Amino acid sequence: MAAIDRADVRRLLESEDDTVLVYVRGEARVVPAGSEDDELRGALHLTSRREVLDQLGGRVPNSDAELDRVAAGLSTALGQLGG
Repeated sequence: MAAIDRADVRRLLESEDDTVLVYVRGEARVVPAGSEDDELRGALHLTSRREVLDQLGGRVPNSDAELDRVAAGLSTALGQLGG
């Protein structure tokens, strides 16, 4: 099972502009950028909503295949970060 899946990407893209996707304690979470909640201590910052939209040319993916492609790239990045 991938660490980041299409549901995580969809949640990020459907969230407010100033949000990020982090990975903490084995779970992907969408949180406001700059959050300093104790629950997020040690979280790995994967990407922001803006970074994903920029990568996609400013548009939200309209297919599961596109969401899966973004999720696969983020899972790879997570693995490289040690998550």
